[in-house]
Amino acid sequence: MSELVNKEKITMENNSEKSAVNAAQFAAYPTLSQLNVEKNKQEYLEMFWTYQRREMENVIDFKSNLLLPPNRIKKIMKTDKDVRMIAAESPVLLAKACELFIQELTLRSWLNAQENHRRILKKDDVTDVIMQTDNLDFLLDDATDGSTPSVVPFYVAGGSNGQNGNNLDH
Repeated sequence: MSELVNKEKITMENNSEKSAVNAAQFAAYPTLSQLNVEKNKQEYLEMFWTYQRREMENVIDFKSNLLLPPNRIKKIMKTDKDVRMIAAESPVLLAKACELFIQELTLRSWLNAQENHRRILKKDDVTDVIMQTDNLDFLLDDATDGSTPSVVPFYVAGGSNGQNGNNLDH
């Protein structure tokens, strides 16, 4: 019986040594909980896009189901002096694309807030997502002095930046 106990102690010691070596080897790799967070983010994003695809396949008239007004988008498009004529479908398509973009950015930001154990979405969550996501690089302000790039400021009606949101120069 004592031999069995001794063998178990030796096995446990060897296992703990192996665990310490493995922990040192894999210190640079993400932990299992971090992997689960990334997996959950990917699952949420896949579910979001699956839902959006199904919704768009079932919609008969896009124009009546938009959250952003196509007329406003058409007005913005017309501010470009090179734009002469705009097809009727273009503002509708752009409105839907903008809507999907905003929804995905909001979902990613919300997942970032949850990862930080918060229920309130902050500007920093949006900034973090923009900094972490490669295909959102166009939202980064190019810093000419070599410092860390910042997020291009966005203007919201009634925001603290003093703008009313209707100025098309921004």
